[in-house]
Amino acid sequence: MESFDSERLLQLGCPLENYLKPAIGLEGRYPQAQQLANSLAAQTKNKSLVVSGPIGSYSAHLKNFWYPVAFSKSIDTEIALPIESFEKKWVIFRDKDGKAGCIRDACAHRACPLSLGKVVDGCIQCPYHGWEYSTTGICEKIPSTKQINASVKSIPCIEKDGLVWIWPGINTPESTLPAALSPPEGYSIHAEIALEVDVEHSLLLENLLDLVHAPFTHTTTFAKGWPVYSSVQFKTPMDALKGFWDPYPIDMEFRPPCMVLSTVGISLPGQLKGKSISDSKTHLHQLHVCIPSSKGKTQLLYRLSLDFGEWLVHVPCIKNLWKHLAEKVLAEDLRLVEGQQDRMIRGENAWNLPVAYDKLGIRYRRWRIAVEDSNNQHQRPR
Repeated sequence: MESFDSERLLQLGCPLENYLKPAIGLEGRYPQAQQLANSLAAQTKNKSLVVSGPIGSYSAHLKNFWYPVAFSKSIDTEIALPIESFEKKWVIFRDKDGKAGCIRDACAHRACPLSLGKVVDGCIQCPYHGWEYSTTGICEKIPSTKQINASVKSIPCIEKDGLVWIWPGINTPESTLPAALSPPEGYSIHAEIALEVDVEHSLLLENLLDLVHAPFTHTTTFAKGWPVYSSVQFKTPMDALKGFWDPYPIDMEFRPPCMVLSTVGISLPGQLKGKSISDSKTHLHQLHVCIPSSKGKTQLLYRLSLDFGEWLVHVPCIKNLWKHLAEKVLAEDLRLVEGQQDRMIRGENAWNLPVAYDKLGIRYRRWRIAVEDSNNQHQRPR
């Protein structure tokens, strides 16, 4: 297992326990978290965190989580939504009662993509020969010949907080549903956007968990004119993966397995207010979901909520404007993260020299390494 150069971190003023104690998840939710952290600490001397080389196959352990994969509003009783998760093709649609289900996107007959078909009376109809499948994956109707037993694989699927979630792993799904992803009380949703991104989802997550790059990268969008402070720290007074950026008025949290939540105190559009979100009366809340679709590709779900300006939702074409702005911000990141991915594949280390403000990104990477490590039994945070 990779580990840190402990001496270098201490020289930089980064206490080693700040990185390793919460290395694999939220305190109290992960069995034997402290023991594994101590094990990691024992292996850190004279070593660095190595994230380098070609993108490998996804670990089976990483699949044993509930993953939000679509906004509920994107699926109605007539529209099927194709998705890709961990290099497998699926299709989501609703049954007669409006309940969402997820089945393999390939007809049992001739492997035609079912997502090219249509939803008929709660079943998805293959566009090739008309075979119809329920959300359980069972073929309910075969036109033009005798009915036979046929089915495709289905996986657990639920809806919560305006999102459709799937369980792509082989383990029995956890009965406890993920913590709430709805906007805080007093906020209204202004945009829900889905985008395809040509980078590995962990690199995109680490980018989202890094605020310090904003005034250097997003110079034509939201961070234009932001101050560059001599010292920026991510402080975690209550929770290892949740805290605030000092001195920016921004709270942030990594929520396993692939979500980033943030709240920003603002005054005018694009202008920060104060040094804490409590200093501002108006706020922006964001949800980013980075879904591992295939090697080097991510499906990004983005939700924007505000605690002011409810009238904005009624402005004509406002959704197009929000999408344009989101794509512009993402483009500023992608030119860098795509280059980072290219160098990583060529052998460079994406975590060659971590510093103090990298705390949250490092904790995410440590969590992922622990989950993916097939040699330990700590497969997911509780």
